[in-house]
Amino acid sequence: MEGVERDVSRLDLPDTLKHFLIDSWGINTLHPPQAQALPALLLGKNTLVAIPTASGKSLLAYMAMVKRLSEGHDRSKAIYIVPLKALAMEKYEELSELGRALNLSVGLGIGDATSEAKNIKECNILVCTSEKLDSLLRHNAEMVADVCCVIADEFHLMNDGTRGPTLEINLTRLRHIKPDAQLVALSATVGNASALAEWLEAELVVSEWRPVALEYATFHDFHVEPRKIQSPGEGGASNLLSPPRHLDGLKSHPVWSVVSDGLDQSSQVLMFVGTRRSAQSEAKNLAKRVKKRLEKEEPERYAALQELAQTLSGRSQSNLADQLASCLAGGVGFHHAGLTHAQRKEVESAFKTGLLVALTATPTLAAGVNLPARRVLVRDLKRWDDGMSRPLPVMEVRQMLGRAGRPKYDDRGEAWVYCKGTDGWEVADAVADRYFFGPVEDVTSKLASEPALRMHLLASIATGGLVHRGDIEHFFSSTFLGATLPASQLKERLSTMLTWLVEERFIRRCGADEHYTPRSGLMKDDVEEAWDDSVPVWASSAIETSGVVWGPEPSSNPPPHRASPHGRPTFGFASALDLNPGVAPVLRDVEDGPNMRYEATAMGERVTQLYLDPLSASILRTGLRRAVRRMVRMDAPVTDFGLLHLAVTTPDFSSLWAKSSDLEMNSPTWLKANAVEGECLVEPGYAEAMLSDVKSAWMIEEWTEETTLRQLEADLDVLPGDVHHRVDLMGWLLAGSQHIVLTDDVFADDHMPVVSQLVQQISILQQRVRHGCKSDLLQLVNIRHVGRQRARELASLGLRTPADVMHMPSAVRNTLLAKRGWGPLLLDKIHHEIERVLRKKGNEATVEPVPRDDDAPLEGERADHL
Repeated sequence: MEGVERDVSRLDLPDTLKHFLIDSWGINTLHPPQAQALPALLLGKNTLVAIPTASGKSLLAYMAMVKRLSEGHDRSKAIYIVPLKALAMEKYEELSELGRALNLSVGLGIGDATSEAKNIKECNILVCTSEKLDSLLRHNAEMVADVCCVIADEFHLMNDGTRGPTLEINLTRLRHIKPDAQLVALSATVGNASALAEWLEAELVVSEWRPVALEYATFHDFHVEPRKIQSPGEGGASNLLSPPRHLDGLKSHPVWSVVSDGLDQSSQVLMFVGTRRSAQSEAKNLAKRVKKRLEKEEPERYAALQELAQTLSGRSQSNLADQLASCLAGGVGFHHAGLTHAQRKEVESAFKTGLLVALTATPTLAAGVNLPARRVLVRDLKRWDDGMSRPLPVMEVRQMLGRAGRPKYDDRGEAWVYCKGTDGWEVADAVADRYFFGPVEDVTSKLASEPALRMHLLASIATGGLVHRGDIEHFFSSTFLGATLPASQLKERLSTMLTWLVEERFIRRCGADEHYTPRSGLMKDDVEEAWDDSVPVWASSAIETSGVVWGPEPSSNPPPHRASPHGRPTFGFASALDLNPGVAPVLRDVEDGPNMRYEATAMGERVTQLYLDPLSASILRTGLRRAVRRMVRMDAPVTDFGLLHLAVTTPDFSSLWAKSSDLEMNSPTWLKANAVEGECLVEPGYAEAMLSDVKSAWMIEEWTEETTLRQLEADLDVLPGDVHHRVDLMGWLLAGSQHIVLTDDVFADDHMPVVSQLVQQISILQQRVRHGCKSDLLQLVNIRHVGRQRARELASLGLRTPADVMHMPSAVRNTLLAKRGWGPLLLDKIHHEIERVLRKKGNEATVEPVPRDDDAPLEGERADHL
């Protein structure tokens, strides 16, 4: 590291940034890996930084962005891409503080508010998720005209099957649109960092340095065996392993000894477990024991925990909230996606401030917010995946263990793995070999999966400006998938998907463009892989022999040679029914040439704008056509449940699992499935999938019938966080359904009134799903500060419309104020909101004053004197 500048005050950065880092954030000296990466970043080079958690990757990104923005113009923009909304909020808060000091505006794009549009357009720094950026590029591609720097945080999550393809496409598209923009990828340690850097044309910075020493240890039979240490120093005590030691504990509850020992050393414990139920049960068991110690040893901390439990958001709404409150009162929390967003934030805050003794969590927390602890224990090394119990990847376990050690607070982090088995020593050795000393997995492209490929392929044609086959192939060959997959296989997959999109009428072939000029460069291996698989291996040695011909007699005008014979998804062969006896089999010539031009249909454009999977759109279109036919013929019902079930069957919806109790004959789910069979607009799948879909649609239906979260949890075993997530998905799919049926062009003009009637039904259903209420409350729940519970209380008093609320009699007002949760301040807020909305409607709508009995003239009063 000699010769590399580490003094912040002497860096080639704007003075305002240096003063802010030193005075506000207290950063005077760079860490060694930061100093190693900074020269390339300040020169504007693409850079891949693969260093451990808490080593300062984010600071490098901030420096690169500010440097590039300072060299640009007033409209210059930097984009900071993150995988999760929670992480976006965290980065937004940090960058907002930085932006205020440097006079830079910061925008946030996570898709949660329409008011973001202004910030997105005008900001200097945009923090957004990959999905939001993809949507922005589809709707407003010109926004990247002024982009000078792009940051891809948690870049290793390109390996994730859900989020990875979108990040890969975004980076490829930005590199095509703005090749001069600097690209900075921030990653954890991965196996193929050099290959990723080569794809990005980036400088590679790899380091194992950490600001806090991290000691890896195995834990089995109450024995802690340190195995490896990652240290920031070149020598001294920080490089020495701690001696092995034995913990005191209970054989019936081994991990309690880890938490109890943490209490003795004032160390919080972050414990990763395999399932949600494990997180809850482990937290419950630990809380009982922690509570006893806190009552005796730390009464002030114990009192603060009681207050936290009493003020927990949504405590009265679900059984899960009751469990969480009980655990928090005992000093232990649990964290998973079944909790509401507010509850997760409160648990995170309590752990960050040191109030909680321990926190149990599912592995998803490791990819989320920054939540370090002195000690991390990975209790479960396996999880249920694709029908079987599988070991966790090394990369994922390293991410969890990397949370150990808090900068500025700890001199050493403790990363422990619990080793289960009859032979503890043997298991511990195997675990250490794999997870401590073994290689990390490579990042692989997930873009080849059908959902990702069909979605991004359609988007590239509809809004990406790629309309020629050659340009499409060139673009996808520039992805990481194209860099790692043989060109012939990539062409075959693109051909298959293009054919499907044409058959589904999302795109159309416009014929060969004689004026098309290919982009410079060919797909990788185009020349060397110009082979023809119509010739069997056994015939390849004889085909060049004079007089030997494979296939029918060659015509006088042979077809032009193609690099690959693959076309329709028929494995390259004609159907057996199409073959004539005595004629040798031949390949169908269906592959389009590089100059074939495509264009998106109106439906394809709409589906892209809606950000739907084309297969979801196809399913919705088919079901909605059936709904229209039913309504025209009046031979079958079109119910709200049927529309909900239709949306549930799409791949864009995350269906609930049908549990073993649901699969039993005469179970509530089974009976519901039989009762609604005639309402369904799509064919049922196999038994388990069918029951999963029915259960999911039933849950949403019950939500719209004002069933409480607690009742949904009891009846359908669905947690509040899962309800809210699926309600959001359903609202989006129902909104998309309205656009799809209006864009569909198969119905005659005579049927348009029926189509309009169906759209109206879906629109009302969408509003009911959004607010979780019956249709009679829709006018009330649209008022700010009035949810479905308050709306029902208003309706019970005869108040059905905003005007009713404004004009409520004094007696009704007093009755309402006597109810729990109501007060004069809340009622005034509701009145002001109604007045604001009415004023907004053209300034013509006015609120009529409440008539008074004593204003009514008496008999004989002279009207001309009034």
